[in-house]
Amino acid sequence: MTSHREVVIAGGGVESLEVPAGWRLRVVNTLGGQVVDAWFFAAGDPTVHASMSHSRAALRTIRPTIGSQLVTRSREPIVTLVADTSGGVHDITMPPCDRYRYAQLGAPDHANCVDNLVRALSELGHDAPIVPDPFNLFQNSPVSGSGDITFEASTAGAGSFVELRAERDLTVVLSACPMDLMPINGGRPREVLVQVGPDEEEGR
Repeated sequence: MTSHREVVIAGGGVESLEVPAGWRLRVVNTLGGQVVDAWFFAAGDPTVHASMSHSRAALRTIRPTIGSQLVTRSREPIVTLVADTSGGVHDITMPPCDRYRYAQLGAPDHANCVDNLVRALSELGHDAPIVPDPFNLFQNSPVSGSGDITFEASTAGAGSFVELRAERDLTVVLSACPMDLMPINGGRPREVLVQVGPDEEEGR
């Protein structure tokens, strides 16, 4: 993928990016072990977005793999996972961290992914009356045979990445999750690298 835009998101930070239809978004776990909350909105209309509940129903799994498509509430494909060197451990079951979660953990003023999303959309001139559940890239939240869910450290190695292809013009919001009170980020948020560029395979 030839990158036409590249940005580093600091640990705990957020970034919004415009991704044209057919282009790829690469998220690189630069130092390893960092979870990234990813939201995919139709460009100019945040009421149309990737829905994790509808995607689970469409995929019949809670573990997207290469070729998996996330869909909207009207069950239309919005983004496709096209490459993954991280080991494939991601999550589409958990909500984003928010001020209420941190209050339960004894840190009510902690930075969080919901506030990151609301701020990023506000800067684009959009409200976020309802916050969709994100595609939690690199999040390791295994489900046991008895249905128990645990929060474990991410298994994504340094330099590993995922690539997703936009199936329509998108606004993508990425939050390098600031969680440092649970194991998912190994105890401290880390930076990630994001690249956006055309799908070279489609141009052949």
